[in-house]
Amino acid sequence: MRNLLYLVFYVLLFSCSVKKDNKLSNTHATSISTDSKLTEMEGNIINDFIDFELKKDRYKNYKDFEIVVIEEALQKHKSIETYKYSRDEWISMNRINKNGDLENRFLLDTLQIKKMEIKLEKEDVYKWKISDFKYFKVNLLKYEELKTIINTGLYSKFSSRIIIYLSKPLIIDENNAFISFEVGNGQLGFKSINHFTVLMRKVNNKWEQVNYYYDGVFN
Repeated sequence: MRNLLYLVFYVLLFSCSVKKDNKLSNTHATSISTDSKLTEMEGNIINDFIDFELKKDRYKNYKDFEIVVIEEALQKHKSIETYKYSRDEWISMNRINKNGDLENRFLLDTLQIKKMEIKLEKEDVYKWKISDFKYFKVNLLKYEELKTIINTGLYSKFSSRIIIYLSKPLIIDENNAFISFEVGNGQLGFKSINHFTVLMRKVNNKWEQVNYYYDGVFN
């Protein structure tokens, strides 16, 4: 099943939240890749993303929390699914006529989206390594351990932790990439703090967050 790992985790993550149907397909096959490494570009994007994200005001109450990353990365296919959903919703709401910025906000058209979907049909699941993260000290948590703790309600094991579940960058070109992410407060199991797909753009040799795309699920 496509993106089965994400689907199961997503249901757990929002089990205490109001859910809306994201109307996204989750039927592509996956496999685990244990020996792949981040490229220099991917590493720069990931580290600039986390550095920027965790400096936002919404995290000020968590500044002393341990940072935990789910070892099995979200699949990059999540990024293109969310981007597609957000683009379709934008068009259906006639926002193009109001803002005239479809091309600025949505850099991929329908044909390019389809090509990207085909490319990611047999995507591997990347496993994060502590050495992937340069600016912050992080610990890794296996998905199965997270699921067990949530199912048994042993939230004390997550006390004072920020838990991050994120994808490898989906590279569009040398200056643009997508990252999908979920950040949660471990004190309540995995209470969502923020979740989006974000467009990262290279500006003056740093990767910055420039646009956000949502999948129709709100907390």
